[in-house]
Amino acid sequence: MRPVEPLGLVSVLLALIPVALVISLSVALRLGQARRISIATARSVIQLLAVGLIIGWVFERDTWYWVVGLLMVMTLIAGFTAAGRMGGRLLRLSWLMSLVLGAVTAVALLYYTQIVIGLREWDGRYLIPLGGMMLGNAMTAATLAVERITSDFAREHGDIEVYLALGASPWQASQPTIRRAVGAALTPTLNAMLVVGVVKLPGMMTGQMLGGSIPFQAALYQLLILTAILFCDSLAATLSVGLLYRRFFTRAWQLNRQALR
Repeated sequence: MRPVEPLGLVSVLLALIPVALVISLSVALRLGQARRISIATARSVIQLLAVGLIIGWVFERDTWYWVVGLLMVMTLIAGFTAAGRMGGRLLRLSWLMSLVLGAVTAVALLYYTQIVIGLREWDGRYLIPLGGMMLGNAMTAATLAVERITSDFAREHGDIEVYLALGASPWQASQPTIRRAVGAALTPTLNAMLVVGVVKLPGMMTGQMLGGSIPFQAALYQLLILTAILFCDSLAATLSVGLLYRRFFTRAWQLNRQALR
């Protein structure tokens, strides 16, 4: 197969032209999305170019401490980003979120690289891309779960107080809310798995085929990462709400109204 066509600065500028058209359309129709699209695009360009250079530098050295260090930095950023999206009142959970995301990603990464793939040597080419995909999806799932459980507790505090008055424990009173939160967090991943290969070709599979891999092998690797993402999403969402729901109750099994504000 032919090698992947190299891209340069001109290619990037050409790729941004459709984005400029979308921004112009938003301004013309007063959709109110021009600023968000501009910021997201600018950040994407800066972050991707920077991480491309950094990962290339790490790959050249191919030592375990640089790989682990990069993954740790990515985990901290993911934890603080997830907590930041949850609002200022939950920002102090940044370290806890980083710990949850790091633990889930580490377990999945070790299992899939050592057991499933059978990697017998330290190779950042596997660990960093796979770890990044697992970590990013786990962050999104944890954020969705915590946002959902927080909003549901604020909206349905009356029903929860009825459960408590009838003798239910905080865990029992929180069960419906926890189920909905985890379900909401897993919906994007499950929906993607239902249509993968039929409606769309995911990024990892497409990238491998562009890189010259046999399509069937690319499909197998995509299946691997999908199951890893499902595992990470499920654990991240479950652990996040499992650690968080207690903050909505006092030690006397009463609803903590301060936490609802």
